Amino acid sequence: MALRHALCALVLSCIAVAPATAQVQGGVDEVVRELGFALELPVSKSVAATGTLLYVAKIRLPEAEFIALTESLPGTERVINQAANVLATDMPKDMFSVPAAYDKLSLPRDQIERHRNFILDYVRKNGGRKTVASLQKAWAE
Repeated sequence: MALRHALCALVLSCIAVAPATAQVQGGVDEVVRELGFALELPVSKSVAATGTLLYVAKIRLPEAEFIALTESLPGTERVINQAANVLATDMPKDMFSVPAAYDKLSLPRDQIERHRNFILDYVRKNGGRKTVASLQKAWAE
């Protein structure tokens, strides 16, 4: 009987702990997940869309500004690499090339603006105005 109570306590403690560890890990993972939920995208497309936009920022921002971005969005480099794997082509180097990447992902081009705004909103909450300004500069057409 004592063993049964101990097992029940163990199971209940795992259940109580599991939601906390399964919640948002923060950073770019949170952006990818929330973007997928909001726009009803599969994870692979959410990763690819986010990584594509962040890659443009990586190419166009000075190194110090990109480092500040990665501090606001931990996991940025990983998502960029995952996006490159999903696209299996050259990543876009500017915003003029992003629509072709969205076409390859079968995503409507009109979602590019929504994705940008989603990322900007997250960074605004977590990284501050300077990082948002850097992203806006990188994504200016």
